[in-house]
Amino acid sequence: MAENAAPDLFAGLAASASGAAAAIRAQAKALEVDYETLSGYKKVVDDLLKKLNDSQADDKKLAHGTLPKGALGKDFAEAQALFDTYAKVQERLENLSKGLAGQIEGLGIAIQTSGKGFEDMDEEQRARMRAIVAQSKKDYDPDLDPLVQQQKKEQKDAQTGTTGEANKPKGHI
Repeated sequence: MAENAAPDLFAGLAASASGAAAAIRAQAKALEVDYETLSGYKKVVDDLLKKLNDSQADDKKLAHGTLPKGALGKDFAEAQALFDTYAKVQERLENLSKGLAGQIEGLGIAIQTSGKGFEDMDEEQRARMRAIVAQSKKDYDPDLDPLVQQQKKEQKDAQTGTTGEANKPKGHI
């Protein structure tokens, strides 16, 4: 009697595995993107990068447009504080422009090599992608990340037992 039950059990497993394989194939087919679509998207990305590099927002052009020290006044603390703030904003804009250009370039490389996998990319592209990732990690400042700041606030609220709702003003202002 046990011999009769075993074939039915395996038949059910085979049907289940066949059904799972069909489902995986259907999902993979849904994720397929034709080359023309990716090529078109890469052209859009390349055009965006070119526009950024040709605009006043290019990091090299931003660097040339800085004010000289003393242009905002001399011999009083407010002028120095204003210039220091200006210099910090200028530096952050340059870094943002440079980072954005790197991310757009990385997206272009990813689109161009999609379907190949990292192992099948040529060494120059792999090296460039590694450089973009390394620069992004180096430039990342969690103190400027609004998501990190929100998470810190939520952790602090959880520790103190307060919530964002309790601290919001009531009624209309």
